[in-house]
Amino acid sequence: MKRRTFFQSLLGAGAFAAVTPRALRLFADEPEDQRFISLYFNGGWDVLLGPDARRPGEYAGLHTGYDLLDEAYRAPLEVQLGDSTVLWGASMRALTQSGAGGAAPHSSLCTLFRSVNMNTVAHPAGRAYMNTFRSPSGVVPRGSSLGTVMATGGGLSEGLVLPNVSISLPSFNEAYAPDYTGVRTSTAPDIIDLLTAGESLGNETEALLRAAQDATGSCVTRAYDGRRPADDLRESRSRVRRLLSENIGRYFDIDADTPEAAELRGRYGLTQSEARNARDPRVVAAITGQLLSTGLSRSVTAQIQTGMDTHNTNWQTTQAQRQQAGHEAIAHLLWDLRRDDPLLERTTVVIHSEFARTPKINGTGGRDHWFANSIVVFGGGLRRGVVGATREENLGLQKTNLATGLPDDAGVMLKPEHIAATLALANGLDPSIFRTEALTEWVEGGA
Repeated sequence: MKRRTFFQSLLGAGAFAAVTPRALRLFADEPEDQRFISLYFNGGWDVLLGPDARRPGEYAGLHTGYDLLDEAYRAPLEVQLGDSTVLWGASMRALTQSGAGGAAPHSSLCTLFRSVNMNTVAHPAGRAYMNTFRSPSGVVPRGSSLGTVMATGGGLSEGLVLPNVSISLPSFNEAYAPDYTGVRTSTAPDIIDLLTAGESLGNETEALLRAAQDATGSCVTRAYDGRRPADDLRESRSRVRRLLSENIGRYFDIDADTPEAAELRGRYGLTQSEARNARDPRVVAAITGQLLSTGLSRSVTAQIQTGMDTHNTNWQTTQAQRQQAGHEAIAHLLWDLRRDDPLLERTTVVIHSEFARTPKINGTGGRDHWFANSIVVFGGGLRRGVVGATREENLGLQKTNLATGLPDDAGVMLKPEHIAATLALANGLDPSIFRTEALTEWVEGGA
């Protein structure tokens, strides 16, 4: 059975019940919703080649390794974030460059969190942690995915067909209405299968199938007061049928031979052949951008890059290069989103990995797993600048004054929960679900 046919067959099983039955339009008329994106670098990124770089030189407990890299990656970049000047690895250059007409670089809209304690160097636990931004129970995620939480911001508008989408990653919904459960796809282009009708079985056969689906009932229905699950399922089916009849998948078929697809490829620096690679970070970014810019989705979580687990000499040949490819794709996505939200006032983009990599190079020429992580946020209703810093000489964790963002022995150790609670507060959501204090001084218009 073809994947597309398989997806269509799921309608009778209520696979799209998570999609709000109140949606009557396919697209929002005007952009109003807060938008959220979580982009994950799979495998543990080297922050010394990214958001927590050092100047070349000798350090007591740290080896930059820049001399082992291709020349293009040896010199870090000075970047202005709010009132602070920091160093980023050359792999992040695309995020520091001005746009057409002198548009301010994305880095001018950035809040950087450093010295974030992951409290694990195990991939399963780290991935679970960065999915929900709550410390897992062993390797089992605790709570709802951050993308699910952020999807609940604002009402279920008529054009919001897929409020929450997760690409190549699991999605969890512990406490929210099923409308907000993440619709998961294995790859970004798989979204086309969800939005495009399969081969027709003929009008008469399809009419019989629709009638059979709509006639399906349940003996538990009578136990419900008010709105019943069967009503939600029926409306969900009706909505999805309309969605499929509109051929919305064409907006996501980025390798198509159409002027619209060519224009989209141009925005993301893709050739037509490159657009056929489902794992290319630019393809992931383009599909993510389309989900938000069309108004189909409010929250998208995606794996933007893979292959970051570089324990051996592949660290020298792939770590910086793969970071660069991911960051360049993110830069394209941010320019796309800034077309209708120039200052990212209603858009939050979070970039992260499950942990960092060791400050010293190991005996096999690579780096192992390290606790001291960085999380990069663009927009999000946050004050621009830097919160936290690792120890200069050894990339060690240190406590942070949550008000000033500066290292402080009397401060607290930053955790992913602090960032999530702060983003929730900035987006009008309840930060208490993360069971830690939000950084109120870092919310625009906050204390």
